[in-house]
Amino acid sequence: MFNVGIGEILTILFVCLVVFGPERLPELARQVGRLIGQFRLLTQGALDQLREEAELNDLNLPNLQVGSLRAQTRDYLRELMDIDGQMAELHRERERLRAALEGELDRVPFDHEAT
Repeated sequence: MFNVGIGEILTILFVCLVVFGPERLPELARQVGRLIGQFRLLTQGALDQLREEAELNDLNLPNLQVGSLRAQTRDYLRELMDIDGQMAELHRERERLRAALEGELDRVPFDHEAT
């Protein structure tokens, strides 16, 4: 991880021994060990929580998307069926108007001089 060799570790231990003294060095090592352990537990707990949340989100999203797509599809189909009904009604109305206009044209005399 840190790419530290034996010589560097011995140098660090020698400096710690000189700075803190042989009496305080074991207690200091215990405290550093505890801090590292607590840090690992905290980071592992945070990672576990993130994994759980990510798995829950991954499980829920496809279901929500499929349900949403189904609902949208049903809505679109209803709209299309409504549009089909409206188009059929417009075609019937156009035929009624055409028939009425043809009936009117049959009753109106054709003026040959106007053309």
